[in-house]
Amino acid sequence: MQIEKWKKFTKSQQLGAIAAEIMRASVWQDKDRENFLSALERAMGLIDVSLEDRRWKNYLPMLFWLRNKMAEFYVGITKEKIEILYNAL
Repeated sequence: MQIEKWKKFTKSQQLGAIAAEIMRASVWQDKDRENFLSALERAMGLIDVSLEDRRWKNYLPMLFWLRNKMAEFYVGITKEKIEILYNAL
């Protein structure tokens, strides 16, 4: 997503979009690895554009933590259910 379009969303809407991708990933986690990874890629991409949004400057550690945890799921380090990230939001 383009940063200028993303900046038009409220922070709540941005978190909602990230959460929606996490929930999509949870649907596919045990069913289809390709769809699971695609949802994670989209969520990490949304986090990346959030990192460029100055409204998140006081929450950068949280965004970096969330992205790092998603990356652990992506590479297979974490075997837990991804809903734990959704619940963290």
